[in-house]
Formats: sequence, C-alpha cells, structure tokens
Amino acid sequence: MFKDASVLKNVWEGWVVYGGIIGGVIGILIMCRVKKVDFWQYIDLTAPSMAIAQGFGRIGCLLAGCCYGMHTDSAFAITFHNSAFAPNNIPLVPTQIISSVLDFINAFVLLWLDRKKKCEGQIMALYLIFYSAGRFVLEFFRGDLNRGSIGVLSTSQFISIFTFALGIVILVVRTRLCNKEEKRG
Repeated sequence: MFKDASVLKNVWEGWVVYGGIIGGVIGILIMCRVKKVDFWQYIDLTAPSMAIAQGFGRIGCLLAGCCYGMHTDSAFAITFHNSAFAPNNIPLVPTQIISSVLDFINAFVLLWLDRKKKCEGQIMALYLIFYSAGRFVLEFFRGDLNRGSIGVLSTSQFISIFTFALGIVILVVRTRLCNKEEKRG
C-alpha cells in the first residue's frame, strides 16, 4: 500500500508546516495549563494569526523558489530564471501564490466567523478544516515531487486527511458540549 513506509517511521521528516502546527498547539496547551488559561478560547484566538503567518511564509517560498508548482501552459504561470530550487525558464503553476492567497482568505473568514461562533474551539476546528482541504487540493499541482509520498498521495495530502478529520471531530464535539451546557444553563 505504501510506496515508502519509512516516512511513517521517521517522525522528523515530511511534516513541514504540519509539524509547526502540532508543536505550536502542544506549546499552547502546556502554556494554558501552567497559566490556567482556557485552552479552547486561547487556541481560537491564535488560529487566524496562524493562517496569516502561513500566508507570509508562502510569500517566502515564492521568493526562495521552493514549494513550486508543476509545469503549465496556462497564462497563469510563474517562471523562475535564477532559482536554486525550482526549474528555471519553465512556466510553473504558481502554487506559492495560490497557497498564500488561500491562507489570507482563511484568516479573514476565520475572523468573520469568530463573531458568529457559538462556542470556543470552533474557530480552531474550522482553521484545520479549511487549511487541510486547501492544502490537499493544491498538492495536486505541486511540482517538487521529492517531498515524499504515501501511495498515490503526497505526505502532506496524507496528513491533510487526518487533519481534516480532526477538525471535523473537534467541531462536532465542541459544538455538542456547548449545546449541552446551553440546555443546562
């Protein structure tokens, strides 16, 4: 089933931004316990900021020439001429730009939804859902294939499936808990 199952054995490779998200959430969890701060309220506060940071991070990818897209004949393309990472003088799908725009849209949608949320934890759940769905689709257009794969999926697509599911679980569980508390109150 797995083209290279060794990627699953080495937890230090293939996690890219997902490793940062996981590490950040663990750090926030520890900080919230130490400072006795509500984890779900705090994580909701940070979710839009994470999306904004990712948007700027992808601009960095564009400037470096990494995380590039596959060859395209479309007019919507970017061509690198002096990149150490991307193939030079070949029109590529501008995945870095697309990802950056999606991240910024994610941040603004989360900020808008934050005003309408019914309970804490929903914004983080929606962040996970939106980001992982966008990342899963965008991975089909990536051209830097040496990043690893699991079967027919890239490592990031594989992780996106679980991140999407986790977002759904958090959203459902947190919403149900809030509804129960509301009925009691």
